[in-house]
Amino acid sequence: MAIFTVRCPDCGSPTELNDEKEFGFCTECGKRINREDAELYVPEETAEPPALPAEAEINAEAAFAEVAAQPADAEITAGETFPGAPALSAEMEISADETLPDAPAFPAEPETGAETKTNGEHLNALIMRQPQPLDSVVFHSSDECGAYVTELHGLVLDAAARYAQMNHAEEATCLDFLERGIGYCEMLDTKRLRFLAGTHEENGKTVEDYGSFPVSKDVLRDLKQTREQSVEAYNDFFRPKIAAAKATLDETKEKIRQLPGSLRFYHSFCTPLMGILTAALFAIGLVPILMKLPKLDLRVNIPIAVVGGALFIAWVVCTVLWIIKGGSARQLYKAAERQAGEARTYRSKLKS
Repeated sequence: MAIFTVRCPDCGSPTELNDEKEFGFCTECGKRINREDAELYVPEETAEPPALPAEAEINAEAAFAEVAAQPADAEITAGETFPGAPALSAEMEISADETLPDAPAFPAEPETGAETKTNGEHLNALIMRQPQPLDSVVFHSSDECGAYVTELHGLVLDAAARYAQMNHAEEATCLDFLERGIGYCEMLDTKRLRFLAGTHEENGKTVEDYGSFPVSKDVLRDLKQTREQSVEAYNDFFRPKIAAAKATLDETKEKIRQLPGSLRFYHSFCTPLMGILTAALFAIGLVPILMKLPKLDLRVNIPIAVVGGALFIAWVVCTVLWIIKGGSARQLYKAAERQAGEARTYRSKLKS
């Protein structure tokens, strides 16, 4: 498969065509371009240079004729020169049989390949050629099914080729590109496509008749292989991030284990939930006593109120100490939560 650039017959913009496809569409105006009728796009910089004036051509022909008139065995001596050329010194006498020393080799011009595109241009090209998903398109013939499969197949292979030319250091754009490519592979998730072949009347109702279009095994193999490669490349961005987040999290957990036991106790005990529970326990034991409810069992309510009040006071004291002494410890615990969240986020982005 080869990609070549042609000129759009309507707007004149350069557009890439695949030599394995009979036609393509202009990325600027959407004009359909047949491969056989396409005109290769030639940039203005490569246009032929303007012709020399007539006088220059005549002078060149005269000079060539004058040189050709010299006999084959003629020698060029120090006293002989071409018109307008500087005189040669005596030491520089050169005969027709002598050859010049080897001249340094001139570096060959580099081969001109396809123009280098930025990641954004690659992504825009992929978006411009986005096909319709199967749930929003209605095929009316097997030819339409075949055209859809061919277009999607060519798009997936083209996306794989474009990804190899991208600057992989631009992570965000590469991930967007790979996500779209994987999505195109998943669009054709069936081995057969249905199309509306016609209708018939049945019990006074119009019933639609559908035909099926088999997708080539070669196409399905290419789609599966390209999707697996794209998923692997996509996951390669996140595996190092997950490993780094886990390593940092393990270091933070080790620092937490080295904290004094009191600070680790404060972290576990001084939570809003624990404050609410201790306050509720104190209220359960104290409120009935203050309201002097009938049939009050002081042997139960008073111990509940005492225990609840003691726990609530302990929670308040520990919270104050945690605020005063646990600055560095709180930072470690927050860092551990953040690092664990990063690892979960990166892991959730991995594609199967």
